Amino acid sequence: MDRGGARIRKLIALTALFLGVAATPGGAPSAFEQLRWTAPGAELALLSEQPAACLAAGDEPRIRAGRALFGAPTLLGGQAAKAGLSCASCHINGRDNPHFLLAGVSAAPGTADVTNSFFSAARGNRRFDPVVIPDLAMPGKVSRDRETRALEAFIRNLIVEEFGGQEPSPATLDVLATYVRAVRACPGERSVGRRLGDQLAAIDDGVAGAQLMIDRADLQGARLSIASMRHQLGLIAERYSGSGLTRERDGLLAASRELQVIGDSDVGRIIPALGRWKGEFDKRLAKRLRRAEGRSLYDADRLAKTLR
Repeated sequence: MDRGGARIRKLIALTALFLGVAATPGGAPSAFEQLRWTAPGAELALLSEQPAACLAAGDEPRIRAGRALFGAPTLLGGQAAKAGLSCASCHINGRDNPHFLLAGVSAAPGTADVTNSFFSAARGNRRFDPVVIPDLAMPGKVSRDRETRALEAFIRNLIVEEFGGQEPSPATLDVLATYVRAVRACPGERSVGRRLGDQLAAIDDGVAGAQLMIDRADLQGARLSIASMRHQLGLIAERYSGSGLTRERDGLLAASRELQVIGDSDVGRIIPALGRWKGEFDKRLAKRLRRAEGRSLYDADRLAKTLR
């Protein structure tokens, strides 16, 4: 019996109950998704700072598309998606996460047992053997050589076998591998603050990813890209807690619902509808969010007070 998996299922059930209660009152503190897998005492560090990452040819569409999917829990599927875990949960900005700690999966902060049967019975080895989460900017055990395509095969096996996700399309594997190959450490800069601009840039990446996937006749990839945008809207909503930011939260919820409708529409309608959505989002809601950022939990002092 996989006792670690049982502990995680209990944790997720309790978390879902907590989120359902905490999200109800308009002035209640946000329930931060990332704190589900964050070591006690590291909450402020995790939510206020992130590893710095520089990208080779960062504006290249495939890199942007891959970065969007890297942050989408729906890519992994299964229990990971239910828990809100994405590739970026362990590899923030493609780097590492020294604060990652999930009961039954981690032995210490910054470690994870990816062969736990909680994630997938296919790779469950009935042993608790967590390893240090690698920094993807550093050379690893898997070749990054484009000719061998070993990285694409590794990512495919991770999604399907380690996490029980759906078979990724060739275009999805291509953009994910392109992103991972592009991740670099930033000279002289180890960490940067977390800002609203991070999520807004990720939403831009999602739009670029959806366009690329539609161009490749990949509806699955386009819908994953839109799901990544909805996830970013949720991360923003966590920061806009309090009765004074009700309008912003309502706008974020409405924007997410509109994206869901777009993602469920016919392939020929997705890009025109997404273009209209993005134009309206930039014109109205994004501007309101920027104006209110200082009153949100992107503000370091407000965040620290909330976490006390």
